[in-house]
Amino acid sequence: MKSGGVSVSIRKEREPYKIEPLLDIKAAAGFLNVSEMTIRRWTNSGTLKCYRLGGKRERRFHMSDLEELLRGSQNHRLKSLGFGEQKAPDGSHLTHFYSGKEAALEVSVPYILEGLRQKEVVLAVMPPEKGRKLLAKLERERNPVATWIKNGRLNVTEGKNSPNDMINYLAGFAGKADNIRVVGDMIWTVRKGWDLAALRALEEGPNRMPPIENALLLCQYSLEDFSGAYIMMASELHSHTIYKGRLEKSPYYVHKKKE
Repeated sequence: MKSGGVSVSIRKEREPYKIEPLLDIKAAAGFLNVSEMTIRRWTNSGTLKCYRLGGKRERRFHMSDLEELLRGSQNHRLKSLGFGEQKAPDGSHLTHFYSGKEAALEVSVPYILEGLRQKEVVLAVMPPEKGRKLLAKLERERNPVATWIKNGRLNVTEGKNSPNDMINYLAGFAGKADNIRVVGDMIWTVRKGWDLAALRALEEGPNRMPPIENALLLCQYSLEDFSGAYIMMASELHSHTIYKGRLEKSPYYVHKKKE
């Protein structure tokens, strides 16, 4: 510009580069309004990004990552699994690896009860003897099991005879309710005489469909009854795994889009 016939140049000062401060775990938990234990679980599962500093590998967080988690939870809200403080993104296809006779029920019972508390319609798929044990345990805890079954909020089936029949059955079940929760003790497929290829075809079903909203699908695998090939298949076809009560993203997950 000119001032009194003299050219004057105005140079805009460059703004100094700002380094985003790192928050410790206490500050991150306070910002997200959750416990520090929940923050640890989210970082262990890969749900929340963190940085490890110093010899003690202490967790540190960028505010932008915390804000991104909040935005993501609004679009892909987290749903409680019913045990501990474990939560999974809405629409997740999960697998639970267990050992011992009662370990499956220790996860499936609170998982089912949480779904019923959240006004979801629940489906349990398991062999008849396991279905009876499930209902008996729910009744011992003084739950209105007969009422839930009568009004269709709790459904128990031993599964269908083929992958296509089961996929169609699940699709029909999903179409009957706005919010669903499914748990299957996959030993039922063995009782039906399915081989690994048939089970894989069933497990690939949810991954080939568009994302499911307002739903959780949990498949349980006994480490004592299924071989390594089955366990590896389950790790590849489920986004998250649960083992000894701990939820983690599966490092082997391969998402197969709808063809």
